[in-house]
Amino acid sequence: MVSWATVAVLAFVGALGAACCVAAARAFFGRRADRVAYRMVGAWAAAFGLTLAACLVAKDAFGVPTAALAAAAACVLAFSLLPLAARWQRTRAMAAAVAYVQLNRLSSAPASEGSDAARLDLEMRCARLARSYDLTRREEDVLRLLMEGRTFSEVADELVVSVNTVKSHVRRVYAKMGVAGKQDLLDKALR
Repeated sequence: MVSWATVAVLAFVGALGAACCVAAARAFFGRRADRVAYRMVGAWAAAFGLTLAACLVAKDAFGVPTAALAAAAACVLAFSLLPLAARWQRTRAMAAAVAYVQLNRLSSAPASEGSDAARLDLEMRCARLARSYDLTRREEDVLRLLMEGRTFSEVADELVVSVNTVKSHVRRVYAKMGVAGKQDLLDKALR
């Protein structure tokens, strides 16, 4: 007959394994996967592995009831701390994106207060979208220029690349953001 402690160990370790699988599915198959999602897969996998190892050591050293307590403690810690860690990392990533935009603002000729505010708003919006959809720096530049209303040839001239390169970047931006065209892109970006 299987003891309650054995069932408890299996349930707690299984819950952590399931949480690891859910995090992996969200990161690898979700529409809005980012670096934080990939880091969280690693964190859940580490929690699962450490809990499994701790349960095996506790079972050998102290018995199955102690292993059940160790698994329960690890489960409580993982399910309470890892979501907080994910939120903290997302906040840091967003702050880094805003800092990047502020540090790398285009220094152009002096303009009126309203146009500077509009440009900064556009750059911040593009930076947020780039971080949300895991766009590269070049794809972020292309996105910003498209949102300014530039044509493909104007974007190519601005970035000193060919029009075909711009088209490749635009295709990847559309695919990552899940849009079908420029109007869909603008609608999604201005929400």
